Amino acid sequence: MTPEIWTALLILNKFLVYLGIAAAIGGFSAMLLFTHHDALSTRYCVVRQWQTTISQYGVLFITVGFIANLFDFFMQVGNMSETGLKGMIEPIMLNMLWVSSVGTLTLVRALAFAIATAMMVYVLRLTNPLNSKTKLVFFGLSALIVILLLSASFTLSGHTNALGFGSISLITVHVALAFAWLGSLLPLINACSSFNRNELYVLMDRFGRFASWGVTILLIVGSAMFVQLLPSIDALFSSPYGQLFMLKISGVLVLLVFAFAHKFFLVPHILQKDKGHIKLRHSIFAEACVGLLVLITTSIVTTAVGPPM
Repeated sequence: MTPEIWTALLILNKFLVYLGIAAAIGGFSAMLLFTHHDALSTRYCVVRQWQTTISQYGVLFITVGFIANLFDFFMQVGNMSETGLKGMIEPIMLNMLWVSSVGTLTLVRALAFAIATAMMVYVLRLTNPLNSKTKLVFFGLSALIVILLLSASFTLSGHTNALGFGSISLITVHVALAFAWLGSLLPLINACSSFNRNELYVLMDRFGRFASWGVTILLIVGSAMFVQLLPSIDALFSSPYGQLFMLKISGVLVLLVFAFAHKFFLVPHILQKDKGHIKLRHSIFAEACVGLLVLITTSIVTTAVGPPM
């Protein structure tokens, strides 16, 4: 196969891995934002159905991410061996990549995806999985382990691998917040159809307050990454990496506009207007579409191009 085909397959694989990461981090975050304790006892069944829906699509996307993560490793082996599909299982290249940061990245993400799947199945199997403090603490700690593993995995390979410890820590936080934001959009869309107006307002208001801090950190870390990975302003316009970086930033700015509109206009209207939840659902859906474009751009940036020297 040609290098272009390998690159296209690697980008597709990376995108599927990112979908799995978003489903895990976003799904856990959403379920912890609104539990049985935030609803009336007569509405427990609605909250439980919402948790079930999140877990069902979570298992699906996390499983896809798990498989894509393994395929990504073998595709990188095949790409490096340059001997076609049979090169994906070439022993020397397999061993070389397995003992490298690529193998570590694959193993860490596989472990995180396995734990995430187990936790989603846990939510599906139990009648009331989050109705006590003990269960919430167990679920929260397990979610934290998954989030840390998946977020830290982004520092194990690629152009961020050469950065210092402080920068790596910031990137870990940046990734966790970004995927929590994007991965929560699908649960929020579902909540717009499932929850009554009071429940939806509580969930969206809480999400907005956490998102306000998250956006601030995202902007700070994004600026720091810009300074470290791009040597000059000219590189932003003249290099493929800089141009894709600008495209990604443009998408993030659009997401920020959506977040601003939700927090200050659409969410307050949930309690004031009869169809406020419908307008909010449509807006979040549009935000999710932009988020997918940001993930696709990120997949290309982290696979096909590197920062200029």
